[in-house]
Amino acid sequence: MTDDQPVNPNLMFRPDTFFLKPWRGWGVMRDRTGKVIERYTAQGQGRAGTRSASSQMTLTFASGVTQTIEMDILSDADGHYFARDLKTGLEGRGQFVGDDFQWKFAGQPLPGLTGPMGKLIKARTTATYTLTSDSTAVGLTQVRLFGFVVRTMTTFFQHV
Repeated sequence: MTDDQPVNPNLMFRPDTFFLKPWRGWGVMRDRTGKVIERYTAQGQGRAGTRSASSQMTLTFASGVTQTIEMDILSDADGHYFARDLKTGLEGRGQFVGDDFQWKFAGQPLPGLTGPMGKLIKARTTATYTLTSDSTAVGLTQVRLFGFVVRTMTTFFQHV
């Protein structure tokens, strides 16, 4: 590290402040072997309420597919966070892990899996965010099935 690189050991990722400002991002999706299977760009912004916030994220994949995720986010006085995907109804819980922030979503149905198997087989997702400066962050999302990582997404975020 050189003297001209800023070092701030007190950086703490707070989703309720970072994602309220307009941001853009880019990243890669990997399969269970670590092979890159898709690249994407992302953009979004949130809106604050009195005890809640909403966030919208649009992912544009190199394949041309676009996915928009809209979440309502609530927090309590003890620093616990709760999120709900407005399209799927999927709910997650968030908490601080040191200076990082982590979302955990359980019980996601697998795309394309219907019938009794679709009700039994569910994926679990963990998304961890680390603030690298006041205006940049990195996110690592892992999707697990039967305890094994089957997909990862690494995303770099920057305020615009």
